[in-house]
Amino acid sequence: MTPRTIRWTCAALCLGLASAARPVSAALPPDALRTIRRIAVQDRGRVKPFDSFARETLAHITGSPQHGSEDSVDTVLTIMAEPSPWQARPMIEVPFLPLREVLGMGRHEPRASYNDLVASRKLMRMLPAIVEKQQRGDKLTMLEQETMDAFDRFVSFSGLAEQKVNLAPPPSAIEQVWLPVLEPAGHPDDRQAVIREAWTALMNDVRAGRADAIGVSARRLAERLRAANPAAYPASWRIELEVFYNHASPFRAARLCYLAAVLGLLVALLRPTHRLAARLGLAALWGGAALHAAGILLRVVLGGRPPVSNFYETTLWLPFVAVVLALVFGRVYRAAYFGLAAAILAGIMLTLADHLPLDSSISPVVAVLRSNLWRTIHVLTIVASYGALALATVLAHVYGALVLSRRGRHPALASLDLFLYRTIQVGVVLLAGGIMLGAVWANASWGRYWGWDPKETWALITLLWFIAVLHGRFAGWLQGVGVALSTIGGFLLLLMTYYGVSFYLVGLHSYAGGNAKPLPALLIGYLVAEVLFVLAVGLAALRPRKPFSAPGV
Repeated sequence: MTPRTIRWTCAALCLGLASAARPVSAALPPDALRTIRRIAVQDRGRVKPFDSFARETLAHITGSPQHGSEDSVDTVLTIMAEPSPWQARPMIEVPFLPLREVLGMGRHEPRASYNDLVASRKLMRMLPAIVEKQQRGDKLTMLEQETMDAFDRFVSFSGLAEQKVNLAPPPSAIEQVWLPVLEPAGHPDDRQAVIREAWTALMNDVRAGRADAIGVSARRLAERLRAANPAAYPASWRIELEVFYNHASPFRAARLCYLAAVLGLLVALLRPTHRLAARLGLAALWGGAALHAAGILLRVVLGGRPPVSNFYETTLWLPFVAVVLALVFGRVYRAAYFGLAAAILAGIMLTLADHLPLDSSISPVVAVLRSNLWRTIHVLTIVASYGALALATVLAHVYGALVLSRRGRHPALASLDLFLYRTIQVGVVLLAGGIMLGAVWANASWGRYWGWDPKETWALITLLWFIAVLHGRFAGWLQGVGVALSTIGGFLLLLMTYYGVSFYLVGLHSYAGGNAKPLPALLIGYLVAEVLFVLAVGLAALRPRKPFSAPGV
């Protein structure tokens, strides 16, 4: 085990973050990797460590933050030092099948090489017509949008090959834009020469594989870049913190805790005499919540903004709210069902956040959204309401599973009915408050309180549905199974509000601008399974029930 791995492992254990150590590359020695990781670079509107730049750039180009088992910093640095071998490798992601066919790629080839795209020129020939269409303000087809995305990845790879990386800080305090390391214009000529020489020496050492010299070259480059304008350089603690966040993977560790919580609490509910399982499950839930909170807090500190500025971050905040709510309700009602439901929800959401093609970078928000208190409160509240209603949905599934168990009138059903009611109440209050706060923010940003934007409309539909569920249950029109199935139906509306509007409709809250991709197979499978589950529970509820007598949950 290398010294670097030992240091990171000890740091992770101190915070309770269980992360797997990545293999050290043979090309760059550990001391050089440690130095290069902490060199600051400005990319996508933010100053960040080279470690983050390498991960995000590879994720953008290839769809994965790591190429095989290689360290991402090693991969990016070797691409810049000796691009020719990499230009022949399939590195540029082309996920859209129709575009692969147009480019002459195989159906099962998700990536194209830089050389192939240059040689065929098919991608470049498609661009003029698309750009002209954009200038006219016409809506792009899915193929055209994917073509632009593929070209953006091509340009990013080309930038690495040409060593276009903004490592040089601005020459004066009033300037914010960092400069390419090979063209640090604005600095005195002698300083420009020093920076270029240090970078060139590092590239030459990497290209030649001189392991002993790479560490020296890396330290010299880092010193000269910081000396160029120390005031513009981020604080060392901030760089260290972001590198630590990248390697500690707090949300993966939290996911493991939530899985352990599911197992422990499920055993405790199935075998009430096993108190140790209940204690372990609850401890794992608390551990997952602590790691979850630590990861969100790190993103807040590093990004300098609330943790809900993109879709990836909402998939972190939503389950965290559900877990906190479950811990509170679990304490009030002394029931493990809340913890089980929250652990299931959080485990699923963190798994989706880790595996779906979402941008996990800590990127700045657009200018219209900055420094707006109403916007911050609105988004935090609205996503918190999604967390509460999603928790209610998992409880509804637990209720349905007990109905399907064919064990008669299960004694836990009455309690679950109450738990559902209370959780939906919290979700409705948060959702109504979030909508009203959104109206205030809309007036401050766009001069109107309500514009029937798709997100506004679907949020209102979802709110009215769950209000109807609450009133139906209060009036006695809905009870037991009816409340559970209505909650699941409301979740489908919530899914449309949260996901469908964001990626399939055009509006102020749209991430896709209407250029929606086909429905993911995972989503289609979930919808089919959900419909079958609702039908099965509904039919089971109509069967005559035998009195419940067996011991159990």
